[in-house]
Amino acid sequence: MTSFDTAAPRVGVPAQRLADNFLHVVLYLCILSSFFVFVQPAPYEYIAVALGGAAIVARVRFHRVIIMLLALLVIRDACGALGLLGIIDFGWLRTEGSPEVLLEDYQWGDAARMLATSWYLGLTAVLFACIFSDDVMRRLATLRASYVMAGVVASLLGAAGYFTVFFSLIPGLDIFSLENRAVAGFKDPNVLGCFLIPPLTWVIEGFITDRIRLLNLLASIVMFVGLVLAFSRAAWLSFVFSTALMMFLLFLTQNNRRTRYRLFFLVVIGAIVAVAVLMAVSSIDVVGQMLADRTRLQTYDLGSDNRARIFLWQDSLREIFNHPLGMGPWGFAHYTGWDSHNSYLGTFLNNGWIGGSAYLLLIGLTLYLGFRTLFVRTPWQTFLIATYTTFVGLALEAFVIDTDHWRHFYLLVGIIWGLTAATIDYTARRRREQYLPHDRNSYVRTFAASRLNR
Repeated sequence: MTSFDTAAPRVGVPAQRLADNFLHVVLYLCILSSFFVFVQPAPYEYIAVALGGAAIVARVRFHRVIIMLLALLVIRDACGALGLLGIIDFGWLRTEGSPEVLLEDYQWGDAARMLATSWYLGLTAVLFACIFSDDVMRRLATLRASYVMAGVVASLLGAAGYFTVFFSLIPGLDIFSLENRAVAGFKDPNVLGCFLIPPLTWVIEGFITDRIRLLNLLASIVMFVGLVLAFSRAAWLSFVFSTALMMFLLFLTQNNRRTRYRLFFLVVIGAIVAVAVLMAVSSIDVVGQMLADRTRLQTYDLGSDNRARIFLWQDSLREIFNHPLGMGPWGFAHYTGWDSHNSYLGTFLNNGWIGGSAYLLLIGLTLYLGFRTLFVRTPWQTFLIATYTTFVGLALEAFVIDTDHWRHFYLLVGIIWGLTAATIDYTARRRREQYLPHDRNSYVRTFAASRLNR
């Protein structure tokens, strides 16, 4: 940790040290539990509440930059609540030419839970932004360690569940597999695949900027296998894109020639290792067959029925223009029987034009602030680059899948906003220390000279 770290832990008071340590313990447990969401509410939900309490005890501050993040999330979800209230009479469900939908057919419990989840996850983004705006390097170390551990455990459970289905390895582990794909503690294999991308990119970033440690190398291989066995094409493409973009930005921002040579070397070695692992895994017949199947276009990509994504997007756009206030949470799904498979269209459908615009602005601001911040030389610059490129991949992936209720999505948003706030404080502090005179007499002379020059 450098002397310019914007919020070094306040070690002068034993009670404050205890509060800081407690915050790190709860943060570690919260991130570690994020892969297990079989049950609702998941353990993550309870631990996140405890994390909020620990942040208050540790006197984590609310940076002024984070106000905009909170405001956009509140606008989005408040519009979702208005959309829910606006369909009480179900007038929009009984339009001419549409099937009659009875009141009891609409799952009010599901809609209320969806809206409550949006509020809750939005608050976790604000919480993470506050946490990572202070004591940055120490808290990022806790985050990295816990997320990598969570990724390894999730990958091992997903692999065990996947191979149990085909080879009956350990009875009962098949619950960690879904439709012949690894799912670990999630309900969707696509979520597992994308969940593993942040810790993978962070480990790779560490290989480039620090050194290759055996445990991290083993962890990266295990998580890569978990990513493959999730058989999520969106996650595969997102990982390749995020990693390539991270390499490019690291090359641009690192002036050290040795680091650049190391980057080229690791790109070649990493590609060789990835291909070797992929060939070893695909040599198993069931895996090879599934890989071949997943690389082909599926019927729901460009099919001729109304379940194809292209037709769902057309229906979504039509309903967006028909309902400026939104259809409410799950309104479109209960009306058509399908999801929009697009986070941006889905938010406009659920939260209306204002709520959808707030969500688009949130994504745009996160991308803008992260891009501006990652070029500033800070102790956490390379970590921010790895996080930012992962978020860019996730933002692009949101065009073909619903990502707005993924816990790690809000974690990445919180990290980017928190590190933006920390960078603002960091640069301001460096500027003050650069121009502040070193002794009181020189300060008096400087002040007097400035008064005389007026």
